[in-house]
Amino acid sequence: MIAKTKTLSLIILLTAAVAVAQKQKTSNAFTPKVTDVWVVFKTHFDLGFTDLPENVFARYRGEMMDKALSVIEKNATLPKNQHFAWTVPGWPLYAQILGPQQDSERKKRIEKAVREGSIVAHGLAFTTHTESLDYEDLVRGLVYSSRVARKYGQPLPISAKMTDVPSHSWVMPTLLNNAGIKFLQLGCNPASQSPRFPQIFWWEGADGSKILCQYTADYGSGIKAPSDWPSRNYLAMIMTGDNHGPPNQKEVEAIIAQINKEMPGAKIHLGTLDDFAKAVIAEKPDLPTVKGDTPDSWIHGLLSNPREAKIGRNIRPLESALDGLNTQMGIWGIPVNSIAAKLDKAYEQSLLYAEHTWGMNAEYGPRYSYGEDWKKWLTEAAAEPEPENGDFSKLKNSNAHNTNTGSKKKWLHSYDVKRQYIHNTNDIINAELTTDLDLLAKSVNVAGKRLVVYNPLPWKRSGIVENPWKKGSYFYVKEIAPSGYVAYNQDDLKEATITNDQNAEFNTPYFKIVLDLKRGGISSLTENTTGRELVDQSSKYVVGQFLHERFSTTEVGLWFNVYSRIKEGWGLNDLGKPGMLGADKAPYMAFTPDNWGISVTHSDIADVATLTAMDTKGLAKKYTLVFSFPRNSAYVDIEWFVDGKAPDKQPEGGWLCFPFAAKDPKFTVGRLGGPINPATDLISGSNKYLMAVNSGVSITQKDRSGIGLMPQDSPLISLGEPGLWKFSLDYVPKIPSVFVNVYNNMWNTNFPLWQEGSWSERVRIWPIDKNSETVANLTEKSWEARLPLLTGVSDEDAGQLPLKNEGISISRKGVLITAFGENPDGKEIVLRLWEQSGISDNVSVKLPKGSGYRKATPVNLRGEAIGKPLNIIGGKLSFLLKAYAPASFILSTNTLTKKVKGV
Repeated sequence: MIAKTKTLSLIILLTAAVAVAQKQKTSNAFTPKVTDVWVVFKTHFDLGFTDLPENVFARYRGEMMDKALSVIEKNATLPKNQHFAWTVPGWPLYAQILGPQQDSERKKRIEKAVREGSIVAHGLAFTTHTESLDYEDLVRGLVYSSRVARKYGQPLPISAKMTDVPSHSWVMPTLLNNAGIKFLQLGCNPASQSPRFPQIFWWEGADGSKILCQYTADYGSGIKAPSDWPSRNYLAMIMTGDNHGPPNQKEVEAIIAQINKEMPGAKIHLGTLDDFAKAVIAEKPDLPTVKGDTPDSWIHGLLSNPREAKIGRNIRPLESALDGLNTQMGIWGIPVNSIAAKLDKAYEQSLLYAEHTWGMNAEYGPRYSYGEDWKKWLTEAAAEPEPENGDFSKLKNSNAHNTNTGSKKKWLHSYDVKRQYIHNTNDIINAELTTDLDLLAKSVNVAGKRLVVYNPLPWKRSGIVENPWKKGSYFYVKEIAPSGYVAYNQDDLKEATITNDQNAEFNTPYFKIVLDLKRGGISSLTENTTGRELVDQSSKYVVGQFLHERFSTTEVGLWFNVYSRIKEGWGLNDLGKPGMLGADKAPYMAFTPDNWGISVTHSDIADVATLTAMDTKGLAKKYTLVFSFPRNSAYVDIEWFVDGKAPDKQPEGGWLCFPFAAKDPKFTVGRLGGPINPATDLISGSNKYLMAVNSGVSITQKDRSGIGLMPQDSPLISLGEPGLWKFSLDYVPKIPSVFVNVYNNMWNTNFPLWQEGSWSERVRIWPIDKNSETVANLTEKSWEARLPLLTGVSDEDAGQLPLKNEGISISRKGVLITAFGENPDGKEIVLRLWEQSGISDNVSVKLPKGSGYRKATPVNLRGEAIGKPLNIIGGKLSFLLKAYAPASFILSTNTLTKKVKGV
């Protein structure tokens, strides 16, 4: 999402590829090793940024396709290797360009071009903030290009492309390899720092999967191969800018002429990413293998929308939970409706929220305004009239110094459009879960008011559940079966006896606690069984402490000068904070309320301490911290509430602090794709100060004892020290502390520039015994926090189901079931597991009683058969599951396995 002036022409963007080539390491003479140049044309897709999404989609459907079709049809009589092909992401091609909104006559021409391979979808939906997602969201993002290919008689694409976002989780090699995709081209935003990858290499994921990968420090790869290019085949990835569309015929001819001039004698192929991938793989050049993770240096943007970040983190695991529950209820004989279409929509909306553009370019907002100027801008924006019929698409754009009617409101509206995507997912999943859970409660053989507690994880667990008929009252349930339920009559839910006091020191069955009312947190947490102190007594922070930082031009400037490769113009505007007051007038500030009131309640369920800040210094109406110590489990839940946070455009961020006691600490971070040790597993040039976690973080000592932390609502953590406005190629955390980010406005491009209002954030911590396996412990405890016990209620006549039941289970913990429902790639039922504990071993899956499945056909993540059918014997399926890898099967009930779509 590069911010460039509107007058910049497409031909300038295309010929800029030449300049990129000249900046690369080249020799004056032609590089004889390169014999074939594969020219691939693509424009960078932004969901918004240049305009509201609805306007962007209309341009893709209309003028962009007309332009692409014009070039395609003019080139149709040329030799095949000169046929123009335009590559697009899977989702806009499937949902917009070929969608029901498309003009019927144009659609016929587009369909012809797709059948002939001139309009091509690569394997991914679009560019994402990848580490913000969960496993099944990523898998469902592959269906769009697959559906297009299957409908129009094309092979499934074996290549994928993302642009702009500097780096992605190492789940990508695992995801793509296990989907049959063999090549990934990544292009970085030209102003941002990038991972120090080789030019072309094999990228290896945590599970050992490898994909061919080309990484470029710009959107594309230029037209001339570097002198040390290690293959006879070179990819000229010709990119146009944000939503600019395809080149015209003259521009294509200019590119070809330039390649002929720069690389005389090389054979030029106009084609696709797949064409290049096939050529390189067939050549088998000697390429390096890189195994490592690359946290996104733009990931701070997630917490510019803290409420929506919380919704996304909580609702995405429930997508898989709904899928499995609905399937099991059908097996149990409950008449459920198909949820496939609604689940498909929920995954789509989740992906659209994770797409990398979150609103319109900030040039339409108060980018340069601070202090009273910004407050005036905000007041004017609020006073602007609503557009006629709510149609923002017709309002004119403007920058901060131009006040065309409605422009400010349109810019603000663009953020609401983005936020709505994850609210849509939330609404769909919660509505369907409520329907199914209440139907499950109705179906159990219990009379009168009753409740069912459902366990969405495939292992047995216990936990605390809120009484649905008495808010704020909780009860403890023991050993709910894997993917199963237990029913309770309302009379079974006994109200706990509660006592109150204001003591800052107290004991629970697991801990001795000392609360600090000066800093607002736990200053001492002693484990009763070992006497081990879990809080770092030398730290200036306490556990659970809220920290607000306000940054000055000093911190912002230091970060900008280290991180940005473009020091002026759009680079400064997008990444810097031009217009700020100097550090002398607005210095750095670190603030924690220093006077907290306390109230403590004790019951047989939990001991709960509530701290309330007495003075917020005007940053909010109120801050509250709640520390919950369950009496049946050795963990602590911390919840932070802010009421009425004041909006501030001055650079700022909020944290919850967790200083732990661990000598010579080892960090294990539960990342999407597999856990990492930040001292050894991060590629230089990626984000080492701030990253998203899929599960949580463990900090352990040499004897393997330590403490675990799971941020339930915010995915962003820093290790060692707070990590906003910091970048380093070689940072390694040494201090055993974790900081959970609860808001920030670090972005200055197309993310919200301030946060305001009321919301909450939860974090769970627990002691780790020295006899525990670190990764297995982290996986089990984290997912029990992320995926809570679910409840349904009914007061109708008793049903037929037993009071308790067991669902699908796995022979060991630490394996997620990410899909158990209708196959998005064809017919039958898909079962997908994803190993999380780092164990390669045989596992047995016990299917729900009465399922009737007889065969399981192994398939990849796009539904293509990859092995012979396995027998399901006695309701059990056994197979080898690799560490950190997925395994997918199509289940069938007859002994003769039906043909799997896509085989």
